[in-house]
Amino acid sequence: MSRVNQGPHGLLEHSQQSVIQQWLAILSVAVGAFALVTSEFLPVGVLNDVASDLGISAGQAGLMVTLPGIMAALAAPLLSVGIGTLDRRYLLIGLTLIMIIANSVVAYASDFSLLLFGRVLLGISIGGFWATAIALSSRLAPKGVGVAQATSIIMVGVTLATVLGVPVGTWLSGLMGWRMTFLVTALVGVPVLLAQVFLLPRLTPEKAIRIADLPALFINPQARVGLIAVLLIGLAHFAAYTYVAPFFKQNAGFDGPTIGSLLLLYGVAGVAGNIFAGFAANRSVRHTLLLVALMIAISTALFPYYATSMTGAAMLIALWGFAFGAFPACASIWMFVVAPKDVERGMPLFVAMFQVIIALGSFFGGQIVDQLGSSVLLSLATALVGCGFVTVLVMGRNVSNSLAAQPC
Repeated sequence: MSRVNQGPHGLLEHSQQSVIQQWLAILSVAVGAFALVTSEFLPVGVLNDVASDLGISAGQAGLMVTLPGIMAALAAPLLSVGIGTLDRRYLLIGLTLIMIIANSVVAYASDFSLLLFGRVLLGISIGGFWATAIALSSRLAPKGVGVAQATSIIMVGVTLATVLGVPVGTWLSGLMGWRMTFLVTALVGVPVLLAQVFLLPRLTPEKAIRIADLPALFINPQARVGLIAVLLIGLAHFAAYTYVAPFFKQNAGFDGPTIGSLLLLYGVAGVAGNIFAGFAANRSVRHTLLLVALMIAISTALFPYYATSMTGAAMLIALWGFAFGAFPACASIWMFVVAPKDVERGMPLFVAMFQVIIALGSFFGGQIVDQLGSSVLLSLATALVGCGFVTVLVMGRNVSNSLAAQPC
């Protein structure tokens, strides 16, 4: 019998794997994304506990959220250039291992400095993982699955973490304390790591990424259209959504459990939106992105007027959640459609840009809320999303969708 050609150490190429192996491989990356995003935002629910335990202010404890984002923005391009032609399989496995170590360091940290060191490690893992996993989604796609659906499979891990990760983490913290919660999160990463070790195929890059390659997506005219839209829509979303909970409390008078239920509804709708994006973008990523922008704009425009009642708030937050659940997948798929050869080289800078958008949106949103109020913030967000819509409508009118519909 003829023997299947294998790579070094007996590793199979993606095309040599069975369909089941291909599905399990991409699911191991999706679950890894779930664990990472849960780890990134877990401090949101335990800031007060950490501050009390370590004798620091809540503002200082907030660095647990800020530092990973900054490190992710730096790590995405630096790691991608620094690893040269290393098999991306080993990079993904290594980054998952770093995540496990990072959460373990936080769980056993004796002081705040050591805790922040753990969060810095997590930021490195986040930046490298995103820059690699999204760029490789087309190469990990199971037989018969398009690029759009492969991307949304990985992105659904993010959405599920938004829905389940943080609430469950907060619940666990109430049961067993914040340290055990981080330790449990680290332990969740162990089976993910083992799955990646045994299931991921060889993912050798065609060539090493150079510093000169990083702006690849920014140079491509049609990719640049998508980047402008991502900048406008992303800034609007993170500026406005960050302060939705205060809006519900101050303008609608909702109590904590009610606000929590509404945000959970947002997350559940986001899962549906992510799944929708995977299928819709296979037909037309441009039309899908236009629809997403329109739904976000409708939500932010009507929010000041109708989100003060329970029915209106539920309908608008669900619409917003559905739309933004589809947005990250649409943004990534757009790049695969218009610049398939540039995605792996350009994704690190794209990831860095997205992390900066999150930070800037939240910062400027806070400034506007403090100075002008939430209604003005929502109106400005609507205007920004509208500009993003027009950008895609006018400047992206020639975008072809042939690649997104093509199975790998």
